[in-house]
Amino acid sequence: MTKKTKGILGIAVFLGIALVAAGYLFNVAQNSKEATVAQNTPVAQTSTTKRSANSDNSSTSPQVITQSSSPQLFQPGQHYRVLPNPVKTDAKPEKVEVVSIFWYGCPHCYALEPKIEQWQETLPADVEFTRTPGFFGPNLWQTHARLYYTVRNMGLEEKVHAGIFSEIQNRRNQLKDSEQMAEFLNREFGVEPGAFNKEFKGFGVNNQLQKAFSKLKGYELSGVPAIVIDGRYVVEPGLAGSLGNMPVIADYLIRKVKQDRKG
Repeated sequence: MTKKTKGILGIAVFLGIALVAAGYLFNVAQNSKEATVAQNTPVAQTSTTKRSANSDNSSTSPQVITQSSSPQLFQPGQHYRVLPNPVKTDAKPEKVEVVSIFWYGCPHCYALEPKIEQWQETLPADVEFTRTPGFFGPNLWQTHARLYYTVRNMGLEEKVHAGIFSEIQNRRNQLKDSEQMAEFLNREFGVEPGAFNKEFKGFGVNNQLQKAFSKLKGYELSGVPAIVIDGRYVVEPGLAGSLGNMPVIADYLIRKVKQDRKG
């Protein structure tokens, strides 16, 4: 074998070793990067003591993390807001109040609602869940808020709530006045228009609107949807990172409230 041939073979061997080493280093770096991403992503590192909307019963579910056995998962100002002046709740002292704030005309609220409904079913008995329609003045938001309180007072909330959302979001029927509302509720759910209109214009709904407006100002909201826990903590899509993260963070804050009360 000539010196020239030996030299070419030596260069080839060197290049082969270099390529193998480069591939190994790339894989190590990539695996390290993926581990870092998983560790710093709230959804990836968080589970709750209850079944969430996206969980399943498989044995690969992440280990349950409790506040007493793990470092704090979510930080104020980074994942949720802490109100400087807590809003008085309507829940009994032994319960944690959870308020889901929405507007029927909000597509994000509509997208979140199925998650809220599934999450609501997982809440323990010592949590008091309620909905509050968001509105910021005498406009369509307020009209829809009046619609919500009307059907709730009539005992129809669970029956018609999803249907109202769908009518506005999917059929583009804005239900902008009591006449359109009464026609829709009668057509789809057999609600008697006279009874609806009486409740819609009644003192009870007016009182609920005034009370809700006062609380909404205290929550210092810039929009909807939002979840308020114990009148102190506000979870919104911007800080939560996604709509799906909102119930997860709210679960954490419910546990935090309970732990703080024990302490």
